[in-house]
Amino acid sequence: MLVLSDFDLLFLKVIFASLVAYSVNLAASRLNRKPTPSILPHNKTTQKSGTPVTIATRNIKRKLDLTQKQCVIFYGSQTGTSEKLAAILSKEALARFGIDCLVANLEDFDYDDLLSLPEDKVAIFLLATYGEGEPTDNAIAFDRYSNSLGGRIELAATSLHYAAFGLGSSSYAQFNAMIRRVDSALNGIGATRIGDVGVGDDGKGTLEDDFLIWKDNTLPLLAQKLGFSERENKFVPTFSIEATGTPSADTFLGEPNKAQLRGRFRGPYSALNPLPAPIAYAQQVFVSGDRRCLHMEFDIQNTTLTYETGDHLAVWPSNADIEVARFLEVFGLQEHKATQITIQSADPTVNIPLPTNTTYEAAARYYLEICAPVTRHMLTLVTKFAVDEQVRSKLVRLTTDYEAFQRDVKGRHLNLVQLLQLFSPSWSQVPFSLLLENMRKLQPRYYSISSSSLASKKTIAITAVVESQKQIDWTHEFNGVATSYLLSQAQKHNPVLLAGQGQKKGQIIDTHTLSGPRGIFTRPTSPIHVRRSKFHLPSDSSIPVIMIGPGTGVAPFRAFTQERAFQSRHGKKVGRTVLFYGCRRHDEDFLYESEWKELKQAFQPGIFDMYVAFSREGSKEYVQHKIVQQAEEIRKLLIEQGSRVYTCGDAKRMAKDVFETMTRVVAEDAQFRGDIQGAEMYLRDLKKANRWSEDVW
Repeated sequence: MLVLSDFDLLFLKVIFASLVAYSVNLAASRLNRKPTPSILPHNKTTQKSGTPVTIATRNIKRKLDLTQKQCVIFYGSQTGTSEKLAAILSKEALARFGIDCLVANLEDFDYDDLLSLPEDKVAIFLLATYGEGEPTDNAIAFDRYSNSLGGRIELAATSLHYAAFGLGSSSYAQFNAMIRRVDSALNGIGATRIGDVGVGDDGKGTLEDDFLIWKDNTLPLLAQKLGFSERENKFVPTFSIEATGTPSADTFLGEPNKAQLRGRFRGPYSALNPLPAPIAYAQQVFVSGDRRCLHMEFDIQNTTLTYETGDHLAVWPSNADIEVARFLEVFGLQEHKATQITIQSADPTVNIPLPTNTTYEAAARYYLEICAPVTRHMLTLVTKFAVDEQVRSKLVRLTTDYEAFQRDVKGRHLNLVQLLQLFSPSWSQVPFSLLLENMRKLQPRYYSISSSSLASKKTIAITAVVESQKQIDWTHEFNGVATSYLLSQAQKHNPVLLAGQGQKKGQIIDTHTLSGPRGIFTRPTSPIHVRRSKFHLPSDSSIPVIMIGPGTGVAPFRAFTQERAFQSRHGKKVGRTVLFYGCRRHDEDFLYESEWKELKQAFQPGIFDMYVAFSREGSKEYVQHKIVQQAEEIRKLLIEQGSRVYTCGDAKRMAKDVFETMTRVVAEDAQFRGDIQGAEMYLRDLKKANRWSEDVW
């Protein structure tokens, strides 16, 4: 029998008393704890009583059973395009065949039960390829999972039926690599594909048409597999919109989340919670005819937002006043623009693309891509609500005549409202729900950061060419959504920018409402966040680098050069740093010309050199010509000294031309003896080893 001494009993009493005290304190702290302000997306709000509430689960089979869906459509999206296509596919599957689909973000689910989906369920994958064969941010975990399958036929996923469509650009060598990898993995373990693998090509501008063709071919096969037949296709709204009076303090008027609606701005800053950053500096780095380029710096001091040299900056624009007014007028919403509306979804699994309580004006200004190029699919939907048969027949011709659509709509850069205005001044009969269901959320625009995080800790810089076009026979002017917004911000910050552009010094053109939701911004301010990239300098500053970036492709190399200059000034050993840059003329669009000379002074002699090609000055030269002229040193840096290569700019031509030129340069090395194929394989191996990095678009 165990006998405890007096000391043992005392020790146990002390332990017991401590546990009681800890439990009391813990309970008290929980009762007194203040709730953490929500920075969740505003479309995750609880449904009103009486409507179904989605039960949260990461189990695919359980989710399908709970929601009574026959099909799950997974999307892998970087900019929102594949998410929007998934919604289109889901809507049409239900309207035409009665197939109820769950539209699902890949990162919201685990994949343990994917391979055992029963025969009466189907998985559809709409996956974008990002960069050089990489998955989108929300598909990284799924990419690892599908790669792990690796032809493991013992898994015997014979019950899994799937369909697949990829979004990519043939400008990249790894065209639609993501969907091809997934298809190969699933096929290799015995899963059955429905129809062909669709591949959309944004590089050729045929992405929408590629998707529509694939959709029209795949949906009947999907219906046949699941035992559904086609029925009359009528528009049935997913969302109900109710006018609920005057906006209150709880009404979203442009705020991105609940915390900022409550006036609380704190990190971490992200796509769900962008930082409202004041403009610290704005300047035009060149103006030439109707072309102008902006250098802008955003103030991040006294915030938790950080970045690394080579990252991307996301800028969240608002739509121009003229386009907001046009949208409200054409769809008959002008008189009700300030009325609060409450939005509910008939299907709790369908995300509402904007806050559930907002106004028509806030939706048009801050939340919807009202200026996006009109698509044939969207035009087809709206055509059903034409004011008369004559207008309807004209629009039907546009939707069915591919060449006419390319010439008269796409070629003129028309958005939906601009196009509809050409046929009728009013389209008030178009349901707002239809617009919500088929317009994308207003997306951030990404820019290569043109400042060094070592040399510029308090500000983040970007370099952007303002997009603007106007033709004699156009009834409108085309302006880039983000760059026109940035120009408006820059001009408000620095009115001198307008000098020489037809305005008097100090005069401001108000194209955008810049005061923000509820007028909270007292100075030019833009919501921003940082997207991490793999486009970074080597951690060892002594490794040589070759940088190739014509036009605004030089932006990250300004940052790289600043960083190496900073390291050199502070006594770090810096390897050979070579920059190839191209522009039109020396006196027209040479970006940061005087700054390069200043930066060179920070390096030891012979460390930094810049080779500039002028395409419209004397003999027509491009960066490829300068590369050939420096072929001997490039071979030495690349093959003997282990240099890193970086390219930034146009993916369609520049990146391909540079790669071909570098292939020829490397092939001339003694070890290759003119073997082009061998040189190409060598450079592709450099990419795999992260010694060749691209930031192209």
